[in-house]
Amino acid sequence: MYRTPLLAALLALLPLAAQAQPATAPPTLVEAWLAWQEERQAQGQPPFDWAYSYALRESDAAELERRQARLAAELEGLAAVVRAQGKPSTARGLAAWGRNVAEHDTLPARTPEPLGLPALASDLRHNPAMRGISLLGTCTPPAWIEAWTRHGVERLAWQPGMTLDDALAALPAGATRGIDSAVVISPQGVRHERGFAAWNHQAAPLAPGARVVIQLPERGLGGTREGDLINRELAAWLATRLPGEDCSLWEVE
Repeated sequence: MYRTPLLAALLALLPLAAQAQPATAPPTLVEAWLAWQEERQAQGQPPFDWAYSYALRESDAAELERRQARLAAELEGLAAVVRAQGKPSTARGLAAWGRNVAEHDTLPARTPEPLGLPALASDLRHNPAMRGISLLGTCTPPAWIEAWTRHGVERLAWQPGMTLDDALAALPAGATRGIDSAVVISPQGVRHERGFAAWNHQAAPLAPGARVVIQLPERGLGGTREGDLINRELAAWLATRLPGEDCSLWEVE
């Protein structure tokens, strides 16, 4: 069986039990990745694409349903307030966001931090115990990027070399009206705010499966800082979504 240098080196550091698929979950996440990778290679499956591989901590899994329900309710409530203020277009976009959040399956999900084998192998002191892991998984890179705009939520076909500018240019007129920045969420769950107006423009490449969410004005949506609250909570929730749809999961018993 072929082993990458990284795989071979790590196997040498770990107990022999980690070198085959165990009947139960190995004690640590590194050992689980190694065991799963060995099994996949034995079956002739391709190596993991670590940019699209992830794990979910038990502590995050326990909070996701509550967080998602709260975010959906906040969006629904804010849409009603904005509608009453005579801003029907903005209200429709917020309501569409709320429906998308509410209708999304809470699980499976990911913890938005680097929990793949290369990241963990760089510092084995931060190798999590499997008793704190709910699942690990990997996805095939999808053919889309996802945009959350004033018009709601839509997916655009990803193109090689695609940038934030390309994605915004492909959106319907008015999708970013009055907005000058967006948060780009990478397939790894990393969030970066990027400006796209003339005065704050920043280049931003988009990988397949990236998500883009416009940043609402901090004020002027019915109270003090509703926009800032939604911006933070929505981007944080999107960072927990899987980076594709064709995914393989190992749910820890």
